Amino acid sequence: MAQNGLARELPRETPGATTNPVHKNVVSPNPAIKTQRVPFSSFEKVLCVGFSLVVFGLAILLVSTNIAVSNSQSKLSSVQNKVTKVQASNTSAAQQISELSSRTRLNKIAKQYGLSLNNGNIRNVYK
Repeated sequence: MAQNGLARELPRETPGATTNPVHKNVVSPNPAIKTQRVPFSSFEKVLCVGFSLVVFGLAILLVSTNIAVSNSQSKLSSVQNKVTKVQASNTSAAQQISELSSRTRLNKIAKQYGLSLNNGNIRNVYK
């Protein structure tokens, strides 16, 4: 019985029934023919050993390359952290310079020491 084309019931085989398969060839070995393995030649042995050495060498090269890459990434990370710290220090120093050279602070210091500011004589020099 088929449901939506998903399954169907097949006829059951009875144990005593014989079926006639269309393509059933049974090959029995001929005891008169003795099979022998062909030995590997010395060239084939050298070729197999050489190929194995090349594969082993490439595997070692791959592992060492992965180790070198991970070490380089670690060094890059530490250098980037140092750069970030130096940039933060530079930003802090620049902010401190701007606070120390503000006009209100200069006026306060001038009044403290009894000096007067003449705007015509003030020059700001920036690098």
